[in-house]
Amino acid sequence: MIDLIRMRPEVQVHDRRGMWRMTGYTWPKGVGDPRPEDIRRAWPATKAALPVGATVSGKVIGRQPFGVFVQIDGVNDALGLAEIFGTPPGTVPPPLGFMISGHVVAHADHNCQVRLKLNDWGDEHAVLPLEPNERLANREALSGFLRRLRQDFEASGDQWENRTLDSSLEALEAWVGDAPGWYANHGQELPADGDWTFIARALSAARFYE
Repeated sequence: MIDLIRMRPEVQVHDRRGMWRMTGYTWPKGVGDPRPEDIRRAWPATKAALPVGATVSGKVIGRQPFGVFVQIDGVNDALGLAEIFGTPPGTVPPPLGFMISGHVVAHADHNCQVRLKLNDWGDEHAVLPLEPNERLANREALSGFLRRLRQDFEASGDQWENRTLDSSLEALEAWVGDAPGWYANHGQELPADGDWTFIARALSAARFYE
């Protein structure tokens, strides 16, 4: 039988070269996280301690596109899973270490997980990336977007595919070169009046500006 707790599933993404590759999210694996063998051993006691409807609190210890894994307060060998399904559009999984509250909605016997419904998903709506038809109206809006981009990296940079300066610049170079195709794929035309010099000056200044 496949041990679903031990599995580290990967997510396929389509990269800038048109190739399928694999990128992982964070699963529970840190010091103090419940171990698979302990979770299975304690499962009968876990269900008794956490019946459906029980109010819980805990800490996010794993993060996936479909939701978050939670270490539930007071029940050390329990692994909670709060799925993002059914939440408001744009909801994003909260970062590692985020303290949650909610209640138990089900028990998954096949992989010994306590299914949770959270009261608060933290940053409820994703601010990144820009939607295909979204526009920034002015320089201040661009500055605000760059601030959110930095904050997103500080909060969940481990989820970024390009986490170093050289890989980010390589991706930026590739995307700018492929930009006409991106716009065409979204039924739009590449802006003819874009201030390309302004963007180049901003990127250049970022090397030294304080």
